[in-house]
Amino acid sequence: MVDQVTVQKQVVVQEAKLKDFCNKVWMKLGVPVIDAKITTDVLVLADLRGIESHGVARLPRYYADLKNGWTKPTDQSKIVKETKATAMVDGGQSLGQVVGHKGMELAIKKAKETAVGIVSVRNSHHYGIAGYYSLMALQHRSWSPLSAGTRFSVQTRLA
Repeated sequence: MVDQVTVQKQVVVQEAKLKDFCNKVWMKLGVPVIDAKITTDVLVLADLRGIESHGVARLPRYYADLKNGWTKPTDQSKIVKETKATAMVDGGQSLGQVVGHKGMELAIKKAKETAVGIVSVRNSHHYGIAGYYSLMALQHRSWSPLSAGTRFSVQTRLA
């Protein structure tokens, strides 16, 4: 017996058009422009790097989470604990990419001021590919190991 194999036709979409589409979806769901751009950038970068499991294919899941109220469309994150070199951010059920971006920016700032920046994020949603945040640190010539506890939505970044 020969197994039947279904061959799916691959569709190629230009990066700019894909980003425009994603941004429109986010904004239609009440996500602010800058947060839509960050989330889109993380998803599209995943696809461009061949990590489709963390790319735009996740859009329907995020859409459902936003529609059902499981994810907040606006950034509800806040710093709940902080030292000169560390911080704990509560994500407030916000989009993980937005909170991850904010956490990494804070880690980079702390690293510039104290030589190390450690930021942990809790109560956030999926944040996409970890490499996105390492690339943020790389732009500042920072070293950035990442640790992400996915089971409990905890994310830690060192810069």
